[in-house]
Amino acid sequence: MTNQQTTLDNPPGSTREQLPADVLTLLAHRTYLSTACETGRLLDGAIIRNPQRDDLPGWRDRMHQRCRLGQKFTGELCSCPCHRPPEA
Repeated sequence: MTNQQTTLDNPPGSTREQLPADVLTLLAHRTYLSTACETGRLLDGAIIRNPQRDDLPGWRDRMHQRCRLGQKFTGELCSCPCHRPPEA
C-alpha cells in the first residue's frame, strides 16, 4: 500500500477510525502529571542507578519545586505525590 493510497483511504479530518464517545467515556483516563514532576520521577530512577552522583537528588527536588501545579490549558492539578502533605 502506498502512502497516497493510505491518504485516500483515510483523508485528513476523517473520524472513521475514532472511537465513539460512549466508548471513550469507559476508558480509564490518566491523571495530569506535569513535565517537571515527570522528570523528577525519572530522576528517582537515575539516583538508584547512579548512587555515586550526589547531585541528582538536588536536581530531582528542583524539578518538583518547578511544577506549575495546574495544567496550563485545563487547570487540572498535578497528581504527583510530592504535592500531598506528609502524613502524620
